[in-house]
Amino acid sequence: MVIDTSNTVKTNTANSGRTTATAGNARADKTSPQAQGQASSGADSVALSPEAQTISHLREAIDNASGVDSERVNSIKLAIAEGRFEINPERLAQAMLAQDDLLS
Repeated sequence: MVIDTSNTVKTNTANSGRTTATAGNARADKTSPQAQGQASSGADSVALSPEAQTISHLREAIDNASGVDSERVNSIKLAIAEGRFEINPERLAQAMLAQDDLLS
């Protein structure tokens, strides 16, 4: 991207008597030929990669998720405290491998 430094608006300030040049300080008349040329000549665009789009969709899904199932958490806590919570190592290993497949 190239920055065009010749595209400035010069204004005289009453307090200092100096002329200052700023690109975004004054509002340009939208009907002036200069403003029309600026609007039509350099429109920037951004294209997201498929990975960035996927991440964006995942972030939206996470933001819209209902949250933690506190009833299920409490039942698991109670089962652990009472010694009734059983861990199935094969099921745990399968879940870990499935997560690894998602990341690679």
